[in-house]
Parts: sequence; structure tokens; C-alpha cells
Amino acid sequence: MIAQAKTFVRLVTPPFIYSPAKAAFLKARDLWFPPKPEAASPLKIVFDRLNQGAGEDEIVMREGLKLKLHPDSRIPFEYFCHIEEEVVREMDRFIEQTRGKTRLLDVGALHGVFSLVFASLGAERKAVAVDASPVAFSRLLYNIYKNDLEAITPVECALSSESGFLPMHYEWEHAVAARSDNSARKRLTVRKMRGDDLCRELAFHPDVIKIDVEGHEVKVIKGLAQEIQENRPLIFLELHPGRIVDENDSMDELLKILRSARYKAHFVDGTPVELEALAPHAHPVARLTLTP
Repeated sequence: MIAQAKTFVRLVTPPFIYSPAKAAFLKARDLWFPPKPEAASPLKIVFDRLNQGAGEDEIVMREGLKLKLHPDSRIPFEYFCHIEEEVVREMDRFIEQTRGKTRLLDVGALHGVFSLVFASLGAERKAVAVDASPVAFSRLLYNIYKNDLEAITPVECALSSESGFLPMHYEWEHAVAARSDNSARKRLTVRKMRGDDLCRELAFHPDVIKIDVEGHEVKVIKGLAQEIQENRPLIFLELHPGRIVDENDSMDELLKILRSARYKAHFVDGTPVELEALAPHAHPVARLTLTP
């Protein structure tokens, strides 16, 4: 009945009267009966408490872990604090599982959140932060400089299964190699190299590797096969099964390397998963910890 009355009033009232009257009504309603704000999540409550008194260019990621940031890095970093629960768990697991580790190879570093967190939690720690996106790389350099973290070595390139050049496109500030159906995406061509070659050049042999490369992960792991086989680092892997197919790669190639090095896989909540079960994994993204 109320809905019918509203429809009748709308039909018989001229637009030049109805629209201002409706706007005035809604304004008065919100003044007298303001909408209740959504309750903050427990993660947001903790985040707000930790960041009381922090400067505009600062963020407290965890208790006692304060970083200075480029303005464009704030929202991406907040994902690891309170915005997305699974990503928060991923960072918590990273911090917990890397205790006692001293050398991080951060592949797909973007603005450097993992490298910055890792290097800030121990004076003896070093990180190599690799990213192919010139836009993201500039933010990474800013964040390293602002935090005075000489322990982080930035490298602008794509890690892959061979050396040369790699056509990519932008998705936000990510440089992505997987096929895109959108011809309007901005294209770029970047230098690529094998991770084993990079580690040898830098005389850097990681005991932790983080890989987030939007579908290029099979080629990255193939290029790091020697480091993985000989040094068996802890690996944090963001897996994109659909994009792996777009790159004409096979999960079998990745599994072969991991099986030969006797790795076990867990989701970020600690749930174990058989490596053989990853190939038909239904999720568009699987965040994994791979332990030797």
C-alpha cells in the first residue's frame, strides 16, 4: 500500500516540485535519523589503536613495526593490516614463519611491503626486491629511501625462465605478462632474467622467496630451480591457476620442481594441501606457504 501511494504521488507531482521536495525530505530524514555507521571490524579497531599519533606519511603495520610510506602506498599496505582478512593472515604467517631467516628474495615486490617488513624486523636481515613495473618501482625506491633501509637491494626487471625482454601490460600499477583481452591496456616491454642468474650476480642466496607475479609464477620458479633445489628456501607463493594457463604454462612444470625438492604446501590459515591438488584448484588465487 505504501509503495502504491509513493508511485501515485510521483506520477501526479510535477518534476520541478517533486525532485526538490524529495531532496529536502531525505536531508531532513538524515538530520533527524542519521544512518548508523557500520561497526568497525576487530582488525580495523586494532589498526586504529596502533596508528594513534602516527604521522600522515607513517603506518604501524603491527605492534612495534612502523614504516614511512609514499602516499600511493597507504591503501595497498592497509590491505595487510585490516582491509582483507586473508591478506592480513598472509602477512601474519610471513612474519611468524620467517623468524630466524635473514635473506629474502621478493619477486613482484610492487611497493615493497614484504621487503620493508622483513628488513625492519632484524638488523642482520637483507632483501632483494624485484619488480618489473616502472611506476611501482618508483614507489618502492621512495619507501626504501624514506625508511633508510640500505639492507634492501631494488632490482627493476622481471624474473622469468630465460633472459631477454618480456612484453607486459599494466593492471593498476602491476606489470602483468599474462594475456589480456583488453587492447586498451597500456603496454610496456621490460628486461627479464632468470632468478638463478640474478642470485649468482648478487652473490645472494635467499632462505626465503616470496613470489607474486600474476600468473608468471611457473616461469619464475623454473628460473629459480637451482636455488630451490640446492638451498631449499621457504617459499611464499601467490598462485593464479587461470593466468598460468593464459601464459601457456602447465601446473605440472611447477609441481615437478617442488616435488623434486620435497616441498609441502599450506594455505595461509595453516591448512595443509597436497601439491597434486593444486592443479585443479578452483580458486582464482591461492596463497600458499611452501616448506621444504
